[in-house]
Amino acid sequence: MDALGINLSGLLTQLISFVILFLILRKLLFGPISSMLQTRANKIQESLDTAERVKNEADESAERLEKEINIARQEGQKLISDARESAEKYRTQEMEKAKEESLDIVNKANKAIEKERDLAIQSVRKEFSSLVISAASKVVEKSIEEKDHKDLIDNVLKEEVEK
Repeated sequence: MDALGINLSGLLTQLISFVILFLILRKLLFGPISSMLQTRANKIQESLDTAERVKNEADESAERLEKEINIARQEGQKLISDARESAEKYRTQEMEKAKEESLDIVNKANKAIEKERDLAIQSVRKEFSSLVISAASKVVEKSIEEKDHKDLIDNVLKEEVEK
């Protein structure tokens, strides 16, 4: 080995020194570095798990929020629909009320017209009977009893109205 330039005693010394150094470093440095790396790996894994959990919770919250928004939207549509139905029902009721009121007004007007017509007919009859009595008195030059004459005129007017 001398021919290769390797010294056996130096090689053994270096080999033993390397093994001792390796064991010392393994005992003193490798353990703490390894535990520090393991602790860091655990923290990273916990952070990843927490991030995943937070992401899942955020997704669930988003889904819940979307469902609540849809429910609120449906309730809003239902309220709008109910309001439209109520408005339509109210409009229909008001139209019916207006029709009834207009019919009442027309009926009252017809009754008033009929009453006025009856009063006018009575007035015309009275005037007519007075004129007839006056004319008959002048023609006959004698006074006819007013009651008999009124009965005669009423009968004639009834016959004329019936025609």
